[in-house]
Amino acid sequence: MFAAIYDENLNHITNIQHLVYDLTRRVYDFDTFNVEGVSPEDINNAKIAVINDDYGNYKYACFVDYITPENDKRKIKAKDLRDLWDNEILIDYTAEDSFDPQLDAIFSKIAELLFATTDAVITKIPVEVNIPEDTTDTSIMFGSLQGTYQIANAYAFLKIYLKYYEYNINSYFDVNNGKIIFDFVKNTEIKSINLKDFIYELTTTSSATNKTVATIEFKPTEEIAERPSDIATKYYYRLATNEIAESTASGDILDRIYPVKCKVFEAEYLAEAQLNAVYELADARYVDNIIISANQLLDPINLTNLPLYTKIQIHYDGQLYKTLPVGEIITQVNRRGENTQIRLGFKKILFTEIVKKGV
Repeated sequence: MFAAIYDENLNHITNIQHLVYDLTRRVYDFDTFNVEGVSPEDINNAKIAVINDDYGNYKYACFVDYITPENDKRKIKAKDLRDLWDNEILIDYTAEDSFDPQLDAIFSKIAELLFATTDAVITKIPVEVNIPEDTTDTSIMFGSLQGTYQIANAYAFLKIYLKYYEYNINSYFDVNNGKIIFDFVKNTEIKSINLKDFIYELTTTSSATNKTVATIEFKPTEEIAERPSDIATKYYYRLATNEIAESTASGDILDRIYPVKCKVFEAEYLAEAQLNAVYELADARYVDNIIISANQLLDPINLTNLPLYTKIQIHYDGQLYKTLPVGEIITQVNRRGENTQIRLGFKKILFTEIVKKGV
């Protein structure tokens, strides 16, 4: 295994050999990657690192953030290629009929604002963004953004829609064509496991927000000091099925979660409050905790090659217990081989560990 190192002009500098690394790939949060290896060459101008197996097959690519040389050893702290989305933009829908509520149109709007820019350095390494056709009307859940504008972090804004509609952005560095590729992906693959095939520890939690309210901000004036009772308000509920539903103030719908934990969001525009309210619930999905002890599989099942956000149906005693997505894939490479852990769900604790021993 080796890392091919390129500068920002995509000139190949050198290859780093004898790699040791820790890589955590995540669905929504940015990946973390620390790698070290051996090379006699100076790599201080490194910008891109491409990890390849011993046969030269692509495994992963990233930006080079920090480099620590120590004799012939090179330590690299990397950045996710998706870091390019971590920039503020002005999202302006004030022009007449400028807002298109289709999901693919919103994805395209943000990509265009970010990468179709007059700032030539942003795309010094060319960027290709692939967005599938998706005509879902986002205004049904989020309201219309027509007539609004906001300054927002591009990725933070996207994550609202990515999480609710269960998309994620995959990144890839095309070495042959010298460009960074981003694919918007909706993974519909479902796998099943039997919990009894594993040594496990199980706990659940219901403390996450399960109800949100979105309303328009009220600012008292001399003429109107009392907040009107008919200010536009929307009510959202996270159900036991992990679906998010809009309903009335009474919330008299099936699969409500008890006890209620509610947050209220207000903004100048109702649509902005709706975005925040729905995101709060989307961010609270899949918080069950299933820990399967590493290296103690009773009936080994190879889940290490699953794409991020693959849904895992977890069965127990012949019954479907929970469905959780692959939220993180953690890979460690050292002198003893390669270990891969899969984490189900998005909470900041280890849900599931399934370790594959390498050679």
